[in-house]
Amino acid sequence: MRPRLWFSTAIVITLSACGGSPPAEPPAERAAPRPTVFDPLTSTIGRAQGVQQTVDDQAAEQRKRIEAAER
Repeated sequence: MRPRLWFSTAIVITLSACGGSPPAEPPAERAAPRPTVFDPLTSTIGRAQGVQQTVDDQAAEQRKRIEAAER
């Protein structure tokens, strides 16, 4: 067999193996995420972001008071 014919045959067989299958049905509902070992870490990050937001809000309020006092 010639190499070109062998290669063409291999391509045709490969492409036919990838043939059509019916599309999968989408899940009706999303399942709730399962707990993982990283949950405590991600909740800690969430709390830290909340604290940082509080500190930023308080700093902005203090800046406003300082600017008002300077006038």
